[in-house]
Amino acid sequence: MTDIQAAMVDFAARQAERAAQADTRLQHLKQALIPQLRQAGIDTVEIRFDGYGDSGAIEEIECRDAAGQALACPEMFVAIVPDGDAAAAGEPKQETLNGALESLGYLALERHHPGWEINDGASGALMIDVGTATFMLECSLRYTGYEEHSTEL
Repeated sequence: MTDIQAAMVDFAARQAERAAQADTRLQHLKQALIPQLRQAGIDTVEIRFDGYGDSGAIEEIECRDAAGQALACPEMFVAIVPDGDAAAAGEPKQETLNGALESLGYLALERHHPGWEINDGASGALMIDVGTATFMLECSLRYTGYEEHSTEL
């Protein structure tokens, strides 16, 4: 195998390992958040993001009760296992509910839409239905399009 082939194989293996680690962290965060959201009486959460020009951010986290009324994100803590692996060494760290929701949003974007903040960017939301414990990432990717026409006269 040539050096470039070996490098490509190594790169692919490291990418697969990072993807697996991100999936593990995502699953852990999802499992840790649902009971806390239920305890707080939150029925749905919308984590909105927007990015372009090599910059982006989670812009708002909105919690709603079963009647659809907006709720303040409660000041409570979620136990976050380091790297999302309960078998890993280290004590779980306590993160605010709001911080854990933000971490979930960024991790979901990193895993499923890397580069969402590059060039024309993207916007959207991560929707959480607490009752059914479902998570839906909606992402609208932006791009600049143009048409070229050439006509011989």
